[in-house]
Amino acid sequence: MRENNIREVKKEKSDKKFSFKYIVWLIAMAFLVTSVVVLTKVVKMNILPTKFLVVAIGVVVLIILLDLLAARKLWSGILTSIISIALIAAMIIGIIAINKVDKTVDIVTDKGTEEKTEMVIAVLADSDVEKITDLSELLIGYLDDYDVNSSKKVMDEIDKSVGGSANYNAFDDKFAMVDALYNQTIKAMILNKANIDVIKDGEGYEDFEDKVKIIYSSEITNYIEIVDKEQNTNLNQFVVYISGIDTFGDVSVRSRSDVNILAVVNTKTKHIQLINTPRDYYIEHPKSNGVKDKLTHAGLYGVENSIGALENLYGVKINYYVRMNFSGFEDIIDAMGGIDVYSDKDFTVEPVKHYTVGVNHLSGIEALAFARERHAFAAGDIQRGQNQMKVIIAMINKLSSKDVLYNYSNVLDGIAGTFQTDMASDDIYTLVKKQLVDNTKYTIDSYSVTGTGDSCTTYSTPNTKVWVMQPNMDEVEHAKGLINSVLSE
Repeated sequence: MRENNIREVKKEKSDKKFSFKYIVWLIAMAFLVTSVVVLTKVVKMNILPTKFLVVAIGVVVLIILLDLLAARKLWSGILTSIISIALIAAMIIGIIAINKVDKTVDIVTDKGTEEKTEMVIAVLADSDVEKITDLSELLIGYLDDYDVNSSKKVMDEIDKSVGGSANYNAFDDKFAMVDALYNQTIKAMILNKANIDVIKDGEGYEDFEDKVKIIYSSEITNYIEIVDKEQNTNLNQFVVYISGIDTFGDVSVRSRSDVNILAVVNTKTKHIQLINTPRDYYIEHPKSNGVKDKLTHAGLYGVENSIGALENLYGVKINYYVRMNFSGFEDIIDAMGGIDVYSDKDFTVEPVKHYTVGVNHLSGIEALAFARERHAFAAGDIQRGQNQMKVIIAMINKLSSKDVLYNYSNVLDGIAGTFQTDMASDDIYTLVKKQLVDNTKYTIDSYSVTGTGDSCTTYSTPNTKVWVMQPNMDEVEHAKGLINSVLSE
């Protein structure tokens, strides 16, 4: 009887031991599966340096071996199982974070293929017309220009709303159309909203926005096509066009480009040369048919047109563009936890902040005010351009720091949808990987071309003079030399 009891006790212990081993093995297999999922995603994204990847694989194999060996002993098995369960939880969090990063990068790069045009219907401020259905018996003006297809889509919306064909009159000049509205030859006009600021720049039209009211708006989506775009394969040297548009809200809305900076990057020598071109530079662009225009106006015809204008000016191929608006600018900087910007001027932007000579830690809205201010300086737009480059330098320094790179999931999550780029996701991951490998700080130089103020007609304002800046071609040639120097290092 006693021997039977002993055998039963031994059998029970053996069964428990087998059950415990089985549990430990299951935990080890679960750890293996989650590790494989994470490592597969990391390899696919090509973001982790090889030495880190080898170490990660080694750690996974070691932990699984320890789990299997420790399963023979109760307490060692419990200890390794607890560690494995904690690591499984960390892996699951990692999978969620990686998916978030991948999704954010997809959003940013997908936006680089589309551009939206916000079309509006405007009437005189004291008009009785309040909505689109009031236009049935009225003559409506529209521009027979680069936006004509967008205007025709709005016409279709008008016709559908009034239940028939409305009356339209084409104009080839925006100011002539405004004059027709003022003298009531037409009762309403279809206009690209971005042209409102262009009209206000015209002499005698400064109060245009006060004289009209918007009764309808429509967003038209177009897709960007940049012809003969050269793609990089090694990302050792490339040129990025940084465009800042003068709007809040959706970054893909077509508008004037107030910030026009070329970032010439050499990842081998860790050198970045920033070249700022003033918004009012009087130059040709691909759409202008040899007629000069303000650089900022080039953005009205699409980001590819701004790229073409700068390529023609500096004789360089631009490989990528990054485009952001005021909202995106604030959001990106806030997502990074603010930036440290050096100011060589003491000035105040009411009611935002007083900036002192030296390093200023700035939030998104404070950095935006710093970059937009020009009235506080005798040099006006020239100083504004220099300040914009200082903000860009501060952003690059912050983005290339270890703190941000190792936490870039949160940063990307905070900036999703706030800027657009045509840089492929693979290229973005490769650049992050390059920085993780050596973590060497970049040397960043900046240069701004200048010019002389003038009053001229432009391609966008053919019958009305506006303030422009005639380029200093000696400085343009110097900028070309700086660009070629970085690309040939």
